Amino acid sequence: MSRLPLCILSATLLLMSPTAFALGDGSVNGVDKTIDRTLVVDAEQSWHKETRQYSRIAATLELSGMLNESTSFTSIVRGQILGPNSADPGSPNQPAVSPSSQRIYINDAIELELRELYLDMDFESASLRLGKQQVVWGQADGLKLLDVVNPQDFRRFILDDFDDSRIPQWTVNLELFLEIGDLQLLWIPDTSMHSLPESDAEFALTAPFANLPRGMPVLLNPIDRPDNILEDADVGARLSMFLAGWDVTLNYLYHYDDFPVLQMHIANNQLALSPRFERTNTIGASASNAFGNFIFRMELAYNTDTYLASRVQDPGNTTNVNQVTATGELGYIFGLDWTGLSDTFVSAQLFQSHLLDGSDFSRDDVDTNLTLLVRRNFLNESLKLELLWIYHLNADDNLLRISGDYELASEVSMTLYADFFEGRASELFGQFDEKDQVGIRFSFGF
Repeated sequence: MSRLPLCILSATLLLMSPTAFALGDGSVNGVDKTIDRTLVVDAEQSWHKETRQYSRIAATLELSGMLNESTSFTSIVRGQILGPNSADPGSPNQPAVSPSSQRIYINDAIELELRELYLDMDFESASLRLGKQQVVWGQADGLKLLDVVNPQDFRRFILDDFDDSRIPQWTVNLELFLEIGDLQLLWIPDTSMHSLPESDAEFALTAPFANLPRGMPVLLNPIDRPDNILEDADVGARLSMFLAGWDVTLNYLYHYDDFPVLQMHIANNQLALSPRFERTNTIGASASNAFGNFIFRMELAYNTDTYLASRVQDPGNTTNVNQVTATGELGYIFGLDWTGLSDTFVSAQLFQSHLLDGSDFSRDDVDTNLTLLVRRNFLNESLKLELLWIYHLNADDNLLRISGDYELASEVSMTLYADFFEGRASELFGQFDEKDQVGIRFSFGF
């Protein structure tokens, strides 16, 4: 593993030292030199079928402050102690994540991660964020369409909050303030992709392998991750505008699809799977507007090249191996939010994806998901109850999430949650049909 993450963490930990705080307090030439510090400690435990499934104690330290009147910095470091569990066993190799962004494992139970480290520089008509960061596009609940700039950590499937599951990347993020709106320009030399659970993990993805030809051993070759910071960098742009009462964005991203394509072939009397990554262009737009107690939202994304396997007509025929073919893909989300009842928020979404090529792919040409989010606050917002339901219409599989968050005291909260999966093993949510869980989490702020 590269020593770069260790060097960055060492520098960040140096900033955390008492000496750094002492030198940083006060004002110099009218600039506040105080370093703001926020420490959040989470203790979490979940159970699956009366067996301890997942446990962790996590400490997240955020430091921020002004370096001069136009430059500030932010650093976020997270350390976790993971109990004996199957959600993230051992010390994963993280082959799809670039060395400069990988988590560091002290042993099988302790991990360290530099979540973010960046400078913000303000100019007369522009701003620049330089360093490791998250870039968020889109506002969809539960599922993503435009939010494809950063890859995602799937070790707990999609159960973690997006802010926690995104993999921050080293990025040059320039925003120009124009008369027509704000233009964001991105250059991302960090070649990290989605981090998928290993085969022995609790939330290992098994649905993609459900229809593989049977009757011969399967060899999974190492992931071929692009690693040239110049040739393999992602670039993107987003124009944000306010038009006739609508918040509108126009988006473009030239990037690698963060999910690997499984190229399959027979070699030495076994089925060889070779994961690789392919380029695509994502062209998109979003719009939202308020109409009384309702907010209408929409997102649109067109991917020029989505690589999918063809459907296997006879899974028992070992000579009938999937072929990978590129197709255009059009996706959209229509969302309607309602706030007509005090302390209550209700949101419904339609999420559809259309494959534009007529080939016989291993998924339906039109894929539809419906979501419902209900959130209500009680006791002067000290108690929050939330329900999120994601229903995959094509295969009748779904995920139901229920949670309650209660503020026990200032900066101390307790969360109870339950996650229920249902469906066939070959489908997105159905593959975890036996992985329903309940859990509790305590959060302490300092």
